[in-house]
Amino acid sequence: MNSVRVNVATASSVAVVAALVSPAVAGGFQIPETGTRRTAMAAVVGRPDDPSAVFHNPAGLTLLDGVHVYVHAGVAKISTEFNLAPWDLRDDGTYGSDEFLGQTAGPDGYYDPVKPSLAVGVIPMIVGTAQLTRKLYGAASFYVGNATGAAFDDDDATQYHLIQGYVVAPQANLSLAYKINDKVAVAGSIGVVHLRVKGRRYFYPVYNGLDLRTLGLGDKPLLRLEGTAWAPAWNLGVLVRPMPKLTIGAAAIGKVETAYKGAISLESSDDPDMSMYGSQETTQYLPLTLQAGANYDVTPNLEVGLEGRYWYYTPYKQQKTDIDGFIIPELVTEKNYKNSKQIAGGLRVHDLRAAPGWEFMLGAHFDKTPAPAETLTLDQPSFDHPGVHSGVRYTRGSSRFGLTYTRYWYLVPDVDDSITFPPTNFTGSGVSNIISLSYEGSFDVAPLVGR
Repeated sequence: MNSVRVNVATASSVAVVAALVSPAVAGGFQIPETGTRRTAMAAVVGRPDDPSAVFHNPAGLTLLDGVHVYVHAGVAKISTEFNLAPWDLRDDGTYGSDEFLGQTAGPDGYYDPVKPSLAVGVIPMIVGTAQLTRKLYGAASFYVGNATGAAFDDDDATQYHLIQGYVVAPQANLSLAYKINDKVAVAGSIGVVHLRVKGRRYFYPVYNGLDLRTLGLGDKPLLRLEGTAWAPAWNLGVLVRPMPKLTIGAAAIGKVETAYKGAISLESSDDPDMSMYGSQETTQYLPLTLQAGANYDVTPNLEVGLEGRYWYYTPYKQQKTDIDGFIIPELVTEKNYKNSKQIAGGLRVHDLRAAPGWEFMLGAHFDKTPAPAETLTLDQPSFDHPGVHSGVRYTRGSSRFGLTYTRYWYLVPDVDDSITFPPTNFTGSGVSNIISLSYEGSFDVAPLVGR
């Protein structure tokens, strides 16, 4: 157990720790923009014809005879701007944000716009597949479902909400797919996911009207939190071809309920001897995901696809942090998430006489956030967003290359009923630009068993 180096009245210490009800970092929510067909066409579950099938629908491995090596790398550059509203923590208007931030709101009722100095995500994937027998296919994969980070300047209006944070969630899987007959294939994957989070922000030093500056914590006590966790992961998939031109796929990705453990501290900006140090264990919920899609060959050169994804977030009502080393034994953050959904579709043009070896893809999606506006925080933002997808694939010999571009437009709500501490009432806007490259090498190898 880490020591507590603060000697103040118990009631005051309770007030300090109880105010840490908003975690310093975001949760590890997976990003589906993995694989060329998904990032270029948007519709992949119904016909997952590249090795990223291990993520979207592992039954698609039965479309990959021989041996395949696949590398996909994507980077997301996020551009956002927030206008944070002032807040008061007393009915008479005292202990408001103005005196701590040294700023005043403009005529529109908001502080000056704030842009993150860093907001980026990376989406890498490595997969190897092999046809084991005439009907059995296998794969080993490593990918990162979420690797995102954000940072604001220390003197921004967001300094008591978030200064810096990141989440990384790499995952390793083994997959098997079985072709029951020419029309039906089933598959499953098992693996492990590693969650790593870290973040920091200033802690607003007023709680229930108590001015904690008088206790030696200063105007800007620095809250730090970090943690790691391991958890099992699984997914199941099915792929059906009821007629030569139509494929239908469905998949389920298992929920993950785990807890990341690590250090937590509240460092005084006035007197280091008044700082608190401890350890924490925070529950984390990653939802059960259901997804299904269908792809149809309209002509020998044109394929269209449609799919839907559904994330079962309803159980995510609260995020709980157990603390060892502080006065308060636990903290609870209200989430009250709703179930989330996404619909996507696109088209693929291929086998053109004028462009041999080339495939051209275009798609779009709309994603509904699970987060209600009143529980939104800048360290865990989640917004409705439409997106467009585009890209090309080029096959030459045994190699296939992909280049894709995806763009999100975040529909940021005007939040005026925040229940977070301090309140996160804000408006804003944002976009995300995702560029990805892929390489797939295929080898015409006979089944490894029963040749």
